[in-house]
Amino acid sequence: MEILTFGRSPHWETPLLSASDLAAFRHDGFLTIRQIVDPTSVAATRARIVDLFENRTGREEGAFFDFAGNDDDDAAMMLPQLIDVRNYAPELTASVFYKNALAVARELLGPEAKFVADHALAKPARHGAITPWHQDDAFREGFYAHNEISVWLALQDTDASNGCLSFVRGSHLKPVLPHRSYGGNERVHALECFDGWTPDQVELCPLRAGDCTVHTNRTLHGAGPNTSPDPRYGYVLVFGTPPNKLPAPLFHPWLRNKQEARLERRRAWLMRGGAIVHGWRRLRQARQIGYKEFMRRLLSHIS
Repeated sequence: MEILTFGRSPHWETPLLSASDLAAFRHDGFLTIRQIVDPTSVAATRARIVDLFENRTGREEGAFFDFAGNDDDDAAMMLPQLIDVRNYAPELTASVFYKNALAVARELLGPEAKFVADHALAKPARHGAITPWHQDDAFREGFYAHNEISVWLALQDTDASNGCLSFVRGSHLKPVLPHRSYGGNERVHALECFDGWTPDQVELCPLRAGDCTVHTNRTLHGAGPNTSPDPRYGYVLVFGTPPNKLPAPLFHPWLRNKQEARLERRRAWLMRGGAIVHGWRRLRQARQIGYKEFMRRLLSHIS
């Protein structure tokens, strides 16, 4: 694993990664970067994320849900997650972290790298569930191959006691490995990889607040439970290059029978008028990234 330390500037005009850094990332499939943002930026980002979680923002439309539990309204959440954070806190995509992460993405993926998505996760104090071992590509299927990285920002110090990330070295070079619904429960969003790797390949990645990890969409990763007295928060930015069409579509049997409560809430929200809000967000996104890029992304998800 390569560990880098950067300064606190909003972004860099000169190359950030050496040839050996790039080679290490290509070999391992992940990277640790020290202090990608300063403490003031970390505090501001954490405060905004905590506010969104405490208010259960996006719950009605299926964006806020329990990643590792049944996601029932009256149940304690084991691993709450908020997807598409930019819909509720657009200022975070104009932050120092965003600018620095984009600079890193363009060095790792090339100048065509662009913002794809963002999400935030929390592990509640003393009972936050594990994050099952998985590859991000296991959650999607279709006609396109994606080339993406996720930049995971620690919003407090993270180690084995509160569920820091771990990675399987070299797993990004493998195809999508066999997965199944976590615990065999089709109502749970989480997937778990159950074959194709061994524990001796695992590397634990403790971070200080303001550090981040970077991994590819094929890198196998997971995290332990939070046994500490404080909640653990992480904020993730995803960047990618234009996807390439596959010679044949890729489908995953573990996605066939999913019955997630969040999807039921989202369908109900769209029927009650949420489709208008969704359409307005799509239009705003198209204006931000350009209509050509917007249509390319849209087609890659529906083809």
